[in-house]
Amino acid sequence: MELAQVPLFRELFPEDLEALRREARPLRLGKGEVLFLEGEPVRALFVVQRGLIKVYKLDPEGRKQVVLHVEGPGRVLAEVALFLDRPTYPASAEALEESEVLALPKDRFFQLLQERPPLARALIRYLARRQGQLLHLLDRLVFHEVRERLAEFLLERLEAEGQGFRLPTNPELAALLGTVPEAVSRNLGELYRQGLIRLVGRRVAVPDPEALRALIR
Repeated sequence: MELAQVPLFRELFPEDLEALRREARPLRLGKGEVLFLEGEPVRALFVVQRGLIKVYKLDPEGRKQVVLHVEGPGRVLAEVALFLDRPTYPASAEALEESEVLALPKDRFFQLLQERPPLARALIRYLARRQGQLLHLLDRLVFHEVRERLAEFLLERLEAEGQGFRLPTNPELAALLGTVPEAVSRNLGELYRQGLIRLVGRRVAVPDPEALRALIR
């Protein structure tokens, strides 16, 4: 994926994109490989190029995992952690499948922000959009049924990755949707029986996106 296709960088001038390309370092991750761990010093901003990255937290005993979000191609990781007073990662991240990310070293990224005002403005706009998305997520968790939340999640993944996108496991999806795995399994089954989705393993196709969208109030 080209940097120009990443929402954070989409409005940048070619010279700004080239400056980012010179600093970016590709990293390949195998399935289950950790990108960073909660509490580690923030070393870089990451851009997902391929695959899926799960961001999660563990309970104090380190046994129960809570999935915060799953990011696919074009999404950015650790953009907020860069600016924390205590610059450590507030959560952990690992690959759900073979993935590739671009790492932009923290110090060089800060230098580019100072040297290139368009990049700083793009980051502010991106963070504002992310805040809006979080507010939307809160609204969805409080006021929408599981089926609606699931339909919206599927449409978001379809828009981001196209047909045949990979679905997280039911426990991971339940954590993202604020429900339990049994409810996810039941609602996926209903969508499948109604012909609103097609499933091959954990790969999903949506034959009629508008029919799925009609479930969302």
